[in-house]
Parts: sequence; structure tokens; C-alpha cells
Amino acid sequence: MKKGMVYVFTGDGKGKTSAALGIVVRALSHGMKVGWVSWYKEEKWGIGELRLKGKIEMYFLGKGFYKLPTDKVTPKIHRQAAAAGLKQAEKLIKKVDVLVLDEVNNAVKDGLIDLIDLINLRKNTHLILTGRNANKKIIELADLVTECKKIKHPFDKGKKAVKGLDY
Repeated sequence: MKKGMVYVFTGDGKGKTSAALGIVVRALSHGMKVGWVSWYKEEKWGIGELRLKGKIEMYFLGKGFYKLPTDKVTPKIHRQAAAAGLKQAEKLIKKVDVLVLDEVNNAVKDGLIDLIDLINLRKNTHLILTGRNANKKIIELADLVTECKKIKHPFDKGKKAVKGLDY
């Protein structure tokens, strides 16, 4: 049996989740089953990818970004949420052709979870891992690694995110 590919989209620039969404569109258009688990992001944020629910199995189990000024929960709650995300990913990996783990690189870097066992469980499921600061071991295991590098961003000039383009 052929092993699924591991794609990593990392870096400080915009485009990591957008790249994953592009793969999702391609996979769906070829009749593949897709699953999605988000770390840090919450359903109440109203992000655009939520509208894919029903077409793919999606779980937004985050409690906001960890250790940022907007963080409103304890480290314990973040650890519990991250563990729940990992458990959901373990269930989905057996049922889908493509599994997106959105912002998972952040959760690994923040020490909330370890992802190596899940990567090794993938069999023929393709994994798409997004988020900043991808772990060196994960980069070594990956088949494709793309770094999204910020050159310029509207946020730097005080412009807010644009619905439909940024979220």
C-alpha cells in the first residue's frame, strides 16, 4: 500500500490555510473524501471555510490563539482543546483520503500536542499541515514543505481582514 503524502504549509506570511483550501477543492472535485480539524480557530469566528461543512467533515476545536494578547483561556483549556483536536484527527484519518490539520504546527510548537504518532498512522491518507513554525522533525518527515513568507501585508498599515479573502 502506498503511503499518503504529508504537505506542510508554514511561515509568517498569509496563505497557509488558503493553500490547504485549494487542495480541498481539488480533492473534492476528484471525488475524494476530505476531513478538517482546526486548532485555535473557533466556529464562532464565522470564517469562510465553515461553509464547507456538509461537504466535508469539519471540526473547529480551538479556544483562540495561544499566548497572544487576545488569549482568554488558561493553558490547561488550550491543552484539553488541542488533545480533543488530536483525538478527532485520529478518528478521521481512518475515514478520509485527505485530512487537513489547520494551525496544527502552532499547537505542536506551543507544546500542546505531539503529531509524530498521527503522521505515522496515516497509511494512504494524505495529510495537510498548516500553521507557523513547523517542527523540524515534521519537516523531515514531510513530502512537501512550502514556506509562506510575508513581504507586505495590509494589516501592517492598519487595514482589517477582508471577508471572503482573508477569512
